[in-house]
Amino acid sequence: MYNFKKADWNRIGNRNPKSFICWNCGKEIASEKAYETYDSVNVHSYSFIYICPNCNAPLILDDNKTEILLPLQGREINKLPQNIETIYSEIRKCMQSGCFNGAMMLMRKLIMHIAVEEGDSEGKKFEEYIDFLCENGIVPKKSKNKADSVRTLGNSTNHEIENRTLEEAKNCFGFIELLLRVNYEFADEENG
Repeated sequence: MYNFKKADWNRIGNRNPKSFICWNCGKEIASEKAYETYDSVNVHSYSFIYICPNCNAPLILDDNKTEILLPLQGREINKLPQNIETIYSEIRKCMQSGCFNGAMMLMRKLIMHIAVEEGDSEGKKFEEYIDFLCENGIVPKKSKNKADSVRTLGNSTNHEIENRTLEEAKNCFGFIELLLRVNYEFADEENG
């Protein structure tokens, strides 16, 4: 749970400017308009709600200055099949919410969907889907190690008592985004 208990919220006003990437519109901005919690006894500000000047969305920082919603990871990718687009969107929302274990599990699921979409059969082991994607040129030749890292990290996320970090999830997400862009967004029309 996030921590907002140290003081009461004050009305909106000008505060020390904060630069951030808005979780809602994706713009890199700076804002000085914010609500804050202020403890007049200790003369200290704790939590803040900055307002994005572009879209008016709130950026919420708890007492530990932790952003409640991160910027949405990745980008919209054109020409994705609907089932793949749905899972990709869920991965992005998990990353935004700091749910890195869930994002890793969904990345594995997405790889299975991509393999089936590209002609493999359902019900195989995950490793077999990775092999199919690599053997059929869907994973770029020099990216097999990245595909294997998604398999390894996803495996430990699913089968061990171990949590994934933002950096691990971002690393795997970068590979997933590359895979989708190369094979769908940049695919020739007759192949897409």
